[in-house]
Formats: sequence, structure tokens, C-alpha cells
Amino acid sequence: MTTLLIGVIVAVLVDFTTKRFAKLVLMERPIPIMGVIQLRHVRSRRRLYDSESIRVLLTGVWLAAFGSTLLLHASGALFQRPSALAGIGAALGGAGGNLLEILHRRRVTDFIDLGWWPSFNVADAAIVIGLVIAFWPGP
Repeated sequence: MTTLLIGVIVAVLVDFTTKRFAKLVLMERPIPIMGVIQLRHVRSRRRLYDSESIRVLLTGVWLAAFGSTLLLHASGALFQRPSALAGIGAALGGAGGNLLEILHRRRVTDFIDLGWWPSFNVADAAIVIGLVIAFWPGP
């Protein structure tokens, strides 16, 4: 269980730190990396985030996902390996990081731009990579 909580906390802290970096450094100018990736500050604001009922719904979905994870782990059905717990923790932490920003600022800060894919942030990457690790068939 500790591995799950560490995954959540690390993902939220890394997400918060990198979004802070994007707001402070990338507002002035984008930073190209290897000619393919560009770090640039993008505010993803959706009218949907202004709705109180949507924010309550998103919070409820996150709490349900967290509760379901705890139940699945306790029952022995899923997330028994430490890597699976860390992965699902990272995914929950990434979702939580974006949710906290939606609740606080009514938007999400994105800053990784591949050019051919919509801009995203560390939280988005934590969700995808964390779920792959959580559900990867283990030994």
C-alpha cells in the first residue's frame, strides 16, 4: 500500500514542479529539444472546467478510481506486484495533478509539444505510462 501512495505523491509533486517550471520559464520563450520536441507553455482551458457540477463529477470519478484500486488490491484481484502498485499510483497521481489544477485554476497547463500530437504534460504521461506498467503482465 505504501508503494501506491508513494506513486501518487511522486506523480503529483513532479507534475506540480514541472507545471511551475512551464509557467515561470516557458512563458518567455519555447525551448527546443533535439529538434523534434519543444517545451512551450500552453493553457488548456475548457468551458467545461467552469461548471461546478463537472468539477464535482471529476472529483467523484477520481475518488471512485482510488477506492476501486484499494478494493482490487485488498481483494487480491489486481495490483499485487510492487511495480503494478507504483504504476497505478503514478496514474492516479497524474490524474490527481490535473484534477487539482482544474479545481484551482479551471485549466490545465500543458508544455510538451511534439508537433504532430496535442500538447501534454507530465501528469498525462504519468497516467498513460502508469497504466501500462500497472496492467503489464508480470511474472
